[in-house]
Amino acid sequence: MGKVYVIQTGQTALEAQSRIDAVAGSPLTDGGIEAVRHCAAQLRELGVSDVIAGSGEAERHSAKLAAKELGAKVRTEQGLRELDFGLWQGLTVEEIRKRQPKLYRDWLDAPTSVRPPGGETLEEARERLKSALKQIFKRYRNSVPLLVLPPVMRGLMECVARDLQTDAIWQNVEAEFAWADYEINGNGL
Repeated sequence: MGKVYVIQTGQTALEAQSRIDAVAGSPLTDGGIEAVRHCAAQLRELGVSDVIAGSGEAERHSAKLAAKELGAKVRTEQGLRELDFGLWQGLTVEEIRKRQPKLYRDWLDAPTSVRPPGGETLEEARERLKSALKQIFKRYRNSVPLLVLPPVMRGLMECVARDLQTDAIWQNVEAEFAWADYEINGNGL
């Protein structure tokens, strides 16, 4: 059994414009910076020694802010990076809906049946997350790290931790998310 704390990346400039974020990420907004600091401050007494995040700009910046607040080290784990939205990156939801109405409807109704053009499926991202968690639980078996996850990966984390089908993701993606702790059976990954 492994335990991790999780916070979500702060709001990015693209998210503030209702745009799909890029894998490379975008800068945090002032509100995003403040939200990360606030979440990290709530975790200060829990003994977090390492903050682990993907390589996107928002993930790295959020991790550095949290680590500074917690007096912890920052580590990078590629498997935690945001879903690759392919050609949808930078577009608004409305632009996607107008350009690809059927694909957009399927994305909402049966998200595991969709691959954003040039991107990855939610199932591929879930498997990437599970693989990363296995490595993290192996490496940090004697401590409890803090994971910094972008919104979709945070939703997938909820699906993995609660053993939910990936199609339940949209019920688990929240714009405003504080922090959570998860105990996951490492054998079930």
